[in-house]
Amino acid sequence: MYFPSMTRRSFLKAGAALTGTLALGDWHLLAKPSRHSERPTLVVWWLNGGPAGLFNSADAFLANGAFGVTPNNVRGLGNGLYVDAGSLGMLPATALSHMASVHFRHGLYSHNDSRVAVLQSGSRSQLLRMAAAMPHSAVSCAIVNNLGLPVGVAANPPTEEGIGFARIEKLDDVRRSLSVAQFNDIREAYGAFGSNPAIDSQRASFAAVEALVHEGASVIYAQPAYTGRQDRQFDTHHDDTGKLAREIMTPITPMLATFLSRVMTMPGRNVVTLLTGEFSRTLPGADHAKGGTATVIGKYVKTGAAGRQQADGSPPADAPPPESLWAFVAAALRLGETAPFGINPHPGLLVHGAAETTSVA
Repeated sequence: MYFPSMTRRSFLKAGAALTGTLALGDWHLLAKPSRHSERPTLVVWWLNGGPAGLFNSADAFLANGAFGVTPNNVRGLGNGLYVDAGSLGMLPATALSHMASVHFRHGLYSHNDSRVAVLQSGSRSQLLRMAAAMPHSAVSCAIVNNLGLPVGVAANPPTEEGIGFARIEKLDDVRRSLSVAQFNDIREAYGAFGSNPAIDSQRASFAAVEALVHEGASVIYAQPAYTGRQDRQFDTHHDDTGKLAREIMTPITPMLATFLSRVMTMPGRNVVTLLTGEFSRTLPGADHAKGGTATVIGKYVKTGAAGRQQADGSPPADAPPPESLWAFVAAALRLGETAPFGINPHPGLLVHGAAETTSVA
């Protein structure tokens, strides 16, 4: 094949570059060229056990006062989104102006079955499927801290395009290209200093996740709640007033606020944060709902709600399956046709074009 504008020197240069790419093992870059002007990263904060909808669908409970919701502890952000004023309502303006609540229904009751319905598609991991749709990274899919994946979810699911879980349980395993000064700045932001290298606390977890964002990781999963209970931290049965749920969320909020204020303004990056558990809570008894409402925060997300929970805490009867949540997240990451999750059911909750810069007062 003849290229009239290519000199022998440029041809040899191109060949050398191709050889170098293959030698480094970065064949993903050739097989799937990046269409992104910004590197996408998905951060999943898993609220294990299922948080009550008071946090991101608070208006559903204003009329009956369920979960202790009153006009005085709710914050309206616009476009139908009402959040708990003392938790999500305390996040930075950059997050509040790019936050959406997205409901889903799986029709299941048990923790384990519901977790699988959200985090897997059959035997396949939704986290790995998302990572495989993203540009190649040295860390494609990280499972951070000693809490790992929740009970019931496959610990070693099939790989996706050769991508499997990278388990990050020590702070020493996080830093790759970051300088010591940069890494120490991140640790200082969360107060994550000390001689213990294990990622076994909330502070260390947030520091590790932010460091991985800077390192260009594609998908990062972590549980942020350390309550002394290894599993089902948000398993708040009989918490009809929402008191226990708020107590569990209270230490998470300032860490999350710091994290979002630092990563959402990173140049050349599109960091999407997903907060969800396996389901929400219904009344009476703060029991298991057969679906839930997730919170999605990202620079291309429009503040609003896909719909409100019902007054008893259950998701709307017409809420789509969990696969649709991942389709929305993939659209917020701007993965386009590479995403395997189908059509985004909530296009009105995304910015089309450059990210908007409006903020919530």
